[in-house]
Amino acid sequence: MDSARHSLLAQAPAVIDPRVGGQYSLWGGSVFGEFVYLDRPRVIAQTWRTVDFTPEMPDTRLELAFEERVNGTRLRVTHGHIPGPMVRLFRDAWTRYYFPRMTTIGLKV
Repeated sequence: MDSARHSLLAQAPAVIDPRVGGQYSLWGGSVFGEFVYLDRPRVIAQTWRTVDFTPEMPDTRLELAFEERVNGTRLRVTHGHIPGPMVRLFRDAWTRYYFPRMTTIGLKV
């Protein structure tokens, strides 16, 4: 994923340095983190936090795993260590925004 493609997917500004240790910023800086593991094209793992996190809240961890299938690619999303009050917010963001918009950039969901 690169800045231009993610900006198209999210319909909001994204700045991405896609390498281990590289930083990213989404939605104009309201979500940000660091790439902690990359095994292209199979796995992307990153820390993830929002401007709504208090300083004592730990980063969440997002892992995207891609598995080639006969009829497309299977995507497994694992987003852990989410602070309790934010679980619903994160779930809604994935189901309302990310997954539906993936088809707009040519991904099958």
